Amino acid sequence: MEDEMRSVLKASVVVLAVAAGFVPVRVFAEPSCTDWMDQGDGTSWKECVDDSGVQHCYKVNNTPGSTAYEVSCSD
Repeated sequence: MEDEMRSVLKASVVVLAVAAGFVPVRVFAEPSCTDWMDQGDGTSWKECVDDSGVQHCYKVNNTPGSTAYEVSCSD
């Protein structure tokens, strides 16, 4: 009986460890994005699709230290 309990406990620990290893991948998944594309006007453009299938577009000035900001994908 004690050996059976240990086996069940070990199996439970293995299942939890495996599940814990996979959870962060889904919770912290990065969106799928294109590389930055130079627009020839001093800015670059990037398109991303998140896990829900929603498209997001970003623009940034090509000067060092510039911060990207979200823009309409139809621009």
